[in-house]
Amino acid sequence: MKPLRHLLLPSFLACLASPLLAAEPVSLTLKTLTAQMKFDMAELTVSPGSKVKLTFENPDDMPHNVVFCTPGTDVEQLVLKMLEKPEEAMKRGFLPDDPRVWLKSKLLNPQEKEVIEFTAPEKPGLYPYVCSFPGHALSMKGVLRVLGEGPKLQDLQFALYHGSWTKLPDFSKLTPHRTGDVPDNLIQLNFDDYKNQYGLVFTGKLKVPTTGEYVFSIASDDGSRLFIDDVAVVTDDGIHPARIRESSSKKLEKGVHTVRLEYFQADAASQLFLAWRGSNKSVPLFDTTALSKWTPDNWKSPIAQKKDEFTGLPLEPKDAPIIYRNFIAGAGNRAIGVGFPGGLSFAWSAESMNFALAWRGAFMDAARHWKNRGGGHQPPAGFDVASPTTLTGNRAVPPLAVLETPQSAWPEPAPGEIAEGYLWKGYKLDAKGVPTFSYRWKDVEVEDRVDAHGSFKEASAKLVRTLKLNGAIPAKTFLILGRGASYTATPGGFAVHTAQSPTPLYFIHAEGATLSEGRLIVPARKEIQVSYSWPAAALHPQHAAK
Repeated sequence: MKPLRHLLLPSFLACLASPLLAAEPVSLTLKTLTAQMKFDMAELTVSPGSKVKLTFENPDDMPHNVVFCTPGTDVEQLVLKMLEKPEEAMKRGFLPDDPRVWLKSKLLNPQEKEVIEFTAPEKPGLYPYVCSFPGHALSMKGVLRVLGEGPKLQDLQFALYHGSWTKLPDFSKLTPHRTGDVPDNLIQLNFDDYKNQYGLVFTGKLKVPTTGEYVFSIASDDGSRLFIDDVAVVTDDGIHPARIRESSSKKLEKGVHTVRLEYFQADAASQLFLAWRGSNKSVPLFDTTALSKWTPDNWKSPIAQKKDEFTGLPLEPKDAPIIYRNFIAGAGNRAIGVGFPGGLSFAWSAESMNFALAWRGAFMDAARHWKNRGGGHQPPAGFDVASPTTLTGNRAVPPLAVLETPQSAWPEPAPGEIAEGYLWKGYKLDAKGVPTFSYRWKDVEVEDRVDAHGSFKEASAKLVRTLKLNGAIPAKTFLILGRGASYTATPGGFAVHTAQSPTPLYFIHAEGATLSEGRLIVPARKEIQVSYSWPAAALHPQHAAK
């Protein structure tokens, strides 16, 4: 019979080699936002070479996928290239067959989810991800930030002081007991001859790789204070157990900076920790990097993933339209948003007296204005946002103008000014809660109303705008329908494109509309009806293959 230790040894070695002892993968969750054509995370962050378990969930009622690409990939062009052969793309679940794609999910149906386990790239950088389903790439995308370790300290030295303190002393007035170089350039408490009642000052250099924002962390038992270029950035003074204290973001220029870390030890345990991380928002810098030999148990918690701070209070029209009067991006400071139960919405500008935006999907998220004290303009929560008459910034051009010729310049008032001849008269709601906007232009009383037809999930869905002009309409008066885009004539109207997207973004239909000097205009008359609709490919895969 073999000795018991010979029987146990192979089992013990097998356990050492077992994947059960491998590091647990980093768990991430990526979700689609219902009726918003967006992912819930604009950024995901992992360390190079880390094991990742990604749970991809689709609570939306449209199909979606997620495709991860190499740095520098133009994801919109990647999807357009795939759709050059729509039948092949459809057979692949609209997943690109491209060498720039290194990870992808399957095409998830509504309410499905998939768990994807993978190893993050070894090379730090920005790895874009996108939903490659037709029509989704314009807004449904994000970035996987692969962040490695940052630079370590250089030329690290210590100065040891005798003393008993309850607060950090002014070390500049004290004479050190001894000084020297620090092994490995790592902050450490390796002084066998001194266990209690001493102080230390570490000085060194830190090479900042690029100008940006940086955050420093310390933990100490007992007190400590960190200086960067002789400016205190984080302090945890007094007698206490080790606890992590973090600085606010500090902007540092590219180059070498001086570091000074002061510390005192009273009695009992002695611990000292220092770390930093790059927090630049546009350039991938590095993950939390320890600059000390000792690290607390929780020093490197999972990297915080970036959510949109202006989401979380969605307004959902259910049985009647919802009115949202606030700062709306693309519609100005006096914007009036209207969301219909079928998922079609628009915004009207009381500054410009004009129809400013139309979109489909979700209506508005009130988090910015109701949770964050109203700072800035909130964009629509949905997708396929049409801004037919919006100027640069948050204003639409005035709707009506008298033109000597159709080629004459359209009037554009200065920021903050209302166009000459206009007087805002408010709006009234009908029994269904649909508003009619009223204003006077010259001697003409104008009523502007928008109705929704169908659900945003249907190919026939559209917004229909009806303007009624009461009074003597001046000769050569025109209504502007669109500007600042490319237009292609279609039966009964025009398709609207951008230079980046040959696929129509939306359609404008109005009897008598013409294209002149890059503007879509229609002669004014007693009643004008304009409809706004969208392509169906973004919702139904069968349309993409036609």
